[in-house]
Amino acid sequence: MLFKQRKKIDFISKVLNYFWPKNGWGRLFKYTTLRIKRLPGSPHSIALGFTFGVASAMTPLFGLHFIIGILFAWIFGASIFASIIGNFVGNPWTFPFICLLNLKIGSYFYESDYLSIINMKLISNELYLLWNAFYSFFIQFNFLESYLFLSELKLMPPMIIGSTFTIFLISGPCYFISKFIITNYKKNKLKIRKKN
Repeated sequence: MLFKQRKKIDFISKVLNYFWPKNGWGRLFKYTTLRIKRLPGSPHSIALGFTFGVASAMTPLFGLHFIIGILFAWIFGASIFASIIGNFVGNPWTFPFICLLNLKIGSYFYESDYLSIINMKLISNELYLLWNAFYSFFIQFNFLESYLFLSELKLMPPMIIGSTFTIFLISGPCYFISKFIITNYKKNKLKIRKKN
């Protein structure tokens, strides 16, 4: 194949590369912005899709980020590929900060005695309850059991409330900045084509 790598990358190297890119974060950022600029579609469609991806990554609904981003992009006729790229804003390095920000904002609106005693046991219990609620709802179609699991959540309600504010604050700038960058890129590309 024309673009196939000479050296085969094993699974462990791929996982490590996801957590810490081999060529550095700067190069990854440049590559990602270039991929967004080159996507087919109007600047509005690409920017809106990217914004939906970023917004879904801000939610505490782990495991559903891609589905949420793709669903909203599909409903509003935005770029699904841009949504997938935008979802990578949520990654192992940014999730702790996103979760803490959502929890801090949400704690102003939702009081919980558990906010002062956050530990790994509480976090793992939340993930366990979320998985069971998801499994009961979508696999077993047991809606009552799913609701019972969700009602036991302690950290998730303030995080969901906090994420609505985070999404509201981030969505506007994310859309307009990405649309501006994509529009300029497409205009410059058109000028170069006309010259040639």
